[in-house]
Amino acid sequence: MLLAAGAILAAGLSGCVAGAPEPAATTAAPPAVATPTAPSIDPGPAAALEFPAVGAGAVGIASADGSVEVLGQGGETGTVPIASITKVITSLVVLDAHPLAGPGDPGPTITLGAADLERTEAIEATGQFVEPMFEGQQVTLHDALAITLLTSANNYAETAASWAFGSTDAYLEAARAWLAEQGLTGTTLADASGLDPGSASTTADLLRVGALAHADPALAAIAGLASYDQPDLGTIVNQNVLLGEGGVDGLKTGSTTYAGATLLTSAVVTVGSSPVTLIAVVLGTESIDARFATTRALLASAQAGLREVRLATAGQSFGSYGLAATGTASPGTASSDTASPGADSPESADAVATADLSAVVFGDTPITTEVRLEPRTTGAAGDPTGTAAFTVGTARYEVPLALATPLG
Repeated sequence: MLLAAGAILAAGLSGCVAGAPEPAATTAAPPAVATPTAPSIDPGPAAALEFPAVGAGAVGIASADGSVEVLGQGGETGTVPIASITKVITSLVVLDAHPLAGPGDPGPTITLGAADLERTEAIEATGQFVEPMFEGQQVTLHDALAITLLTSANNYAETAASWAFGSTDAYLEAARAWLAEQGLTGTTLADASGLDPGSASTTADLLRVGALAHADPALAAIAGLASYDQPDLGTIVNQNVLLGEGGVDGLKTGSTTYAGATLLTSAVVTVGSSPVTLIAVVLGTESIDARFATTRALLASAQAGLREVRLATAGQSFGSYGLAATGTASPGTASSDTASPGADSPESADAVATADLSAVVFGDTPITTEVRLEPRTTGAAGDPTGTAAFTVGTARYEVPLALATPLG
């Protein structure tokens, strides 16, 4: 029999008193048995992506941090020439060294000199596209990148890269270090414009490049301009005719005889109530028209395969606590693969989701659920008491759980 500490002390001081009532024992609160419930969520139907019949393609979902979830790839997945999509990488590397504060920031001023004109003449002599330049011309970094991305002016791409790092060789050294830092191991660079076939990449790497470009507010805003009034060149027009169609807001066209027609595209679409940023790339298509047609089809098939799934609803029970006379309170864990057993008791409290939680799911991507309940003996309604976690492909989502009613 357990005695209260005060009763034991009193007995030690006064000795035994005949006829005195025996001190009452302290009764510990009974432990609660946690019974998690991990509901199964059925996968949807498989999705069918439509890739180019000629060349290669890939599509993924971009996150705000520049990461990307690859939904699928078709055709050649190795390193191939990418033509003017190279200019997106150039823009990212230049902005990494000389960031713009936002879409309205003109950035530093570049003063063009004799070397820029010589470079322009050399590019023009090969029959490749350039925009006019003159010695002493001053152009902001914002405008140099706008000319580079909208009209695909090869001379402005090379000028921006050389200005940012002091020379073309210094740019290439910095660009290769940047590629390594980003984990873009399938990408090689031989120039800033993409005229050299040594500037090459993979569809998977380019999805990441597209996600990084879309995550940079200044770069995304420039690439999304349908046209732009530039002081020296007048109105320049974006070569991407898909802009504004189906949520398309970027990124870059490309075309050379050895790379075929290429296109790196970003598009913000709505799935259920969620905005989703898709990145698509097509390489080696047979014509300029084909690059647009195959991109339309690839984006449409990706969007058709996406659905919004409710993972949890506020107030939904993910388990319960039942009062037990014996046993040891311990954390409960259950998953949608293996649910833990629990005890029934009329004196119980449910562990419920504190908020709604949804996820965008592609096709038949599996969804697993894991519920963790904290050990407890008592609690007030609303007390935090665990989590419900959902794994959707490689993504993880969590919702806090709380007691729906008092316990104990």
